[in-house]
Amino acid sequence: MGWILDGNNVLGFIAAREGRDPGREGLLQRIASSRSPLPLTVVFDGPAPAGHPGGERRGRVAVTYSGRRSADDLIHALVRPGDTVVTADRELTLRCKDRQGKVVTPDRFLSGLRPRRGADAEKPSPTGVDVQDWMEFFRRGR
Repeated sequence: MGWILDGNNVLGFIAAREGRDPGREGLLQRIASSRSPLPLTVVFDGPAPAGHPGGERRGRVAVTYSGRRSADDLIHALVRPGDTVVTADRELTLRCKDRQGKVVTPDRFLSGLRPRRGADAEKPSPTGVDVQDWMEFFRRGR
């Protein structure tokens, strides 16, 4: 079960809450420097930047772009039963729940991000899954 983040929706939430738009790069850096649930895919609207036609990996995070279709349509196509989608978009929420996905608001997701600590920030998990990060994320949500 994975996590899919509606990138442009989360950027809009951050801009409204913090009064500034960190941009795509700022959002990706915030996620990369945090202990976030894995696997995590960030989906942005529009074409991929030059040199990344199929998306890209940012450490532990996959980044993809919707191209000519909407990010909402791509997210809907990606979500599988048990996946968690991060969005505040009501229509997308309903569509993902129809596919037996879970939905978390950007506020809850962002408030659950914690900075990576010491050695954790330097060495990736050999399996690509950091069980401790997941446990802490869900413990804070209760």
